[in-house]
Amino acid sequence: MEVTIWFLLLSCARLEAPTCEDTDDYACFRGVFRDLLGSPVEGVSVCMPEYEGVDCITSDEDGQWKIPGLPKDENLFVTAEHPDFAPSLFAQTTSMDWYDWYKVMIPLWVMESNANRLELEEDNTKGNILFLIWEGLNLDGIDTNNISGVTAQMEPNSEFLFYTDGLGLASQTADATSGSGSGGVLGLEPGEYALSFQAPAGVCGEQMFHYAYREDGTIPVPVRAGFTTAMDVICPTE
Repeated sequence: MEVTIWFLLLSCARLEAPTCEDTDDYACFRGVFRDLLGSPVEGVSVCMPEYEGVDCITSDEDGQWKIPGLPKDENLFVTAEHPDFAPSLFAQTTSMDWYDWYKVMIPLWVMESNANRLELEEDNTKGNILFLIWEGLNLDGIDTNNISGVTAQMEPNSEFLFYTDGLGLASQTADATSGSGSGGVLGLEPGEYALSFQAPAGVCGEQMFHYAYREDGTIPVPVRAGFTTAMDVICPTE
């Protein structure tokens, strides 16, 4: 059975994201963290390290978290850290603060396996990117289908891109996404990179969660030392 390792969802009780108080002045991010089996992850520290005045929060026993008081229509990123999982970074525009995040924490062994498969040394002074290609938005916490045959371009350093096998682990031979719909880049210098994606049905023209597209159609992707930037991208299917 093909599964996407770090975004796998199995049948389980539906997890609900917390609600945010509506306001005309501020945005609010909210969501739920889950493990590979769909169970909530308590104790995830969620921070906004480059936005002053917002305290870190911790996910509760239901995996819930929310961060109110954010500026409207701006690109911001949050970090998620837990001792049992790889530190993750989520770039998001606050114009999508209406959306409920249902995020699966990346197990440490996934990142270790990816590095081993690509014959790379893990380096906490550098950052990583993992992307997942979806058919559409999951508005109720139920993931939509992954898309195979998608290729990515990154500026700079496209030669370091990898795609994963059906289990969602790095492949040295894949030249496009498999049924897991995923791929990434390991060992990047901190900074901002530009990614674009091409599906068999056409250019991927919508984004989920991460920064809004540039005018040239690329996605700006922040990379920070010691973190894996997790991206979700919508691509056409026909």
